[in-house]
Amino acid sequence: MVKYSIAFLILCCTTAQAQDYTSTDSKAIKAYESAMSAFDLRNHDLALSYTDEALDRDVDFIEPHLLRFEIYSELQDVENAEKALEAAIDINPDYYRNAYFFLGMLEMQQGKYAEAQPHFEQFKTYPNLNDDMVERSNREILNCEFALEALQNPVPFEPVNMGKAINSDRPEYYPSITADEGTFIFTRLVKDGRSYQGKNEEILRSFLREDTWFPAVPIPELNSEFNEGAPSISGDGKTLVFTACELMGEYGGNRKGQGSCDLFISKNVAGKWTEPKNIGKPINTKYWETQPSLTADGNTVFFIRGVPSKTGVKEQDIYYSTKRPNGNWGIPVKLSSKINTPAREESVFIHPDGNTLYFSSEGHPGMGALDLYMSKRDEGGRWQDPVNLGYPINTHKDENSLLVSPNGDLAYFASDREGGFGDLDLYSFPLYEDARPLPINYAKGRVRDAETKEPLKAEFVLNDFVNQRLRLAFESDSITGEFIVAIPADKRYALNVKADGYLPHSETFRLEKSGKGEGYDVDIELEKIAKDKKIVLENLFFDVDKDVIKRESQAELNELAEFFESHPDMRIEIGGHTDNQGDKEYNLDLSKRRAIAVKRFFTDREYVDEDRIETKGYGDSQPIDTNETITGRANNRRTEIKIISLR
Repeated sequence: MVKYSIAFLILCCTTAQAQDYTSTDSKAIKAYESAMSAFDLRNHDLALSYTDEALDRDVDFIEPHLLRFEIYSELQDVENAEKALEAAIDINPDYYRNAYFFLGMLEMQQGKYAEAQPHFEQFKTYPNLNDDMVERSNREILNCEFALEALQNPVPFEPVNMGKAINSDRPEYYPSITADEGTFIFTRLVKDGRSYQGKNEEILRSFLREDTWFPAVPIPELNSEFNEGAPSISGDGKTLVFTACELMGEYGGNRKGQGSCDLFISKNVAGKWTEPKNIGKPINTKYWETQPSLTADGNTVFFIRGVPSKTGVKEQDIYYSTKRPNGNWGIPVKLSSKINTPAREESVFIHPDGNTLYFSSEGHPGMGALDLYMSKRDEGGRWQDPVNLGYPINTHKDENSLLVSPNGDLAYFASDREGGFGDLDLYSFPLYEDARPLPINYAKGRVRDAETKEPLKAEFVLNDFVNQRLRLAFESDSITGEFIVAIPADKRYALNVKADGYLPHSETFRLEKSGKGEGYDVDIELEKIAKDKKIVLENLFFDVDKDVIKRESQAELNELAEFFESHPDMRIEIGGHTDNQGDKEYNLDLSKRRAIAVKRFFTDREYVDEDRIETKGYGDSQPIDTNETITGRANNRRTEIKIISLR
């Protein structure tokens, strides 16, 4: 993590003219002026030595104390900077009106909230103050109030080091994980290099086998001699977006960028990652794009964009971009002021539920510096007020790089806490209930030709069975036929599958909340289009003992309509079937009426010409399962599509 520094806030406070010095000792003044000259050359040790000499001559000489405060601030020696500033205030509390502000900032860096709050309030009592410093003081007062309350009400937090398979004596950070929680991706700073800011980062992966992470290894297709990091992998493990910060020209390598840092994208085909490509405009600009987070379906990417401000400080905000139907990325949209603040936002993570956002910010009330927050969308898609994840997840130090598992029970983060393998390590911890997203599970399997068993590339559409609001579209791997999709648990889904030259397939399943590696597994075999072939409309439902099509059937019938429209040479029979319960004549009539109802759905909407559809009721004459069980009878109550001819 980047260590927070107040050096950028320090205004020149030690440039008083000789006649304004707070000492009359000429030797003390001469030593102080020598200290200033050494400080201008950034010779910190010599400057401190001269301030010692000046204070030995006159301990109440304020300017050397203030200079020591500046020197120690630049060295990020917070404790000694605080002592130096306190010494100056003790001599004359009103000599330097900004002293209380900077003292408060130093105390915030150490988590001394009770001491910092009155110092910010004291600072605000002075006239003619810098507006930015007043605004920052107001923000820090709110932070103090929040932090003092949070310290009294800690949240559950028991981090566990992920072990030597993941961590090393080098920094590890920015984790990402697949929907089945079987592949773990992260960044490691491997060595100092000649690339961006002298860093050389790599992307590594580890696989979970029987609840044990295998030793992480670099991904050769993604890494180069330059700098790659902050990876985000889609739920199915097939798309990966990461950050590359490459210099142009001599050190630019093969990955030319739009600016200082860009987002790059790669696809996994048959277990190999493709050559990374710049994700391009309009996502990447001449500015700084980094820390991407893909939605589970890989069709939306959240990221951080840094733009230089008028003050020279980089403004960092969260943006997102969604793929258009043509496959191009849309113009990035900046999240509202509910999420973004005038301060710094970092480390955005969109959970696979698509509705829960985790991010770091120093602009919302918190413990100081960067804190971790959570925001959820309401039913209208609007982000709600962020919730601080609380102490001790958040502290007075920077917290970022948070990942939450698909089922929401476990979180991962980077920390340099004691007891690790060295520098930043990756840890996991059980996430307390109120900070969890919607539970997510996954469905996975493969698609094959029913006759040859060869894998197929197929298109999938997944709908929430009850409210029809969720509609996910995805594909199986073109080489292996495999697929995986992350979706909310504790729901019932309607799945439709189609491939060129094959009859469509449909089924309904309920996805329960589960532990690691326990999703819904399904192998799908598709039949080639041919005369007399049949398909069962698994997601077509009627009211009990009626021919009224239920609303839940809409998605199934719409997908089937698209199939018929794309095959204008096809004539079909819609066949209705019942179980053997009740009167046979009644069942026969009901099966006929239901077949006609389906035909009417297509013809009334002009999806299919009427002369292309025949209907027939079979009653209970053609069972496909036993009528002795509830499940068997349910299977027999069905509607089938049969191909009559292919003109």
